[in-house]
Amino acid sequence: MVTYPEMMELVNAHRQLDEPMTAAIWIRQQDHEAWLVEILPNMAHDEHPERPVAFNPGKTFRHPLNLIAGNLEDLRAAIQVDQSLARAIAEGEVLLGEEDAHELTRVAAEAIHGAA
Repeated sequence: MVTYPEMMELVNAHRQLDEPMTAAIWIRQQDHEAWLVEILPNMAHDEHPERPVAFNPGKTFRHPLNLIAGNLEDLRAAIQVDQSLARAIAEGEVLLGEEDAHELTRVAAEAIHGAA
């Protein structure tokens, strides 16, 4: 399974990329694959940010990565229509960006409770 130190190493590596990231949330923590949600404020509009990009990030991170990335507005919209994503984000662990990440987890929790 993916460990917390491995996820933090990945998040810190992603912070060094050209696209600025304001938040990262680790979801589906019991999987053998890594699942990460990243908020990228400058990312262009995406109709389906809930669809993960699956890849292997490199030699030091030896787990398949499922990356869900988008700007905050697009991710909020995706949460409103995808209850499984909302639940995963609401239960996820914030690894970076308390303010933006907690905004997204709050919206996710509201989406879950509103659907009940």
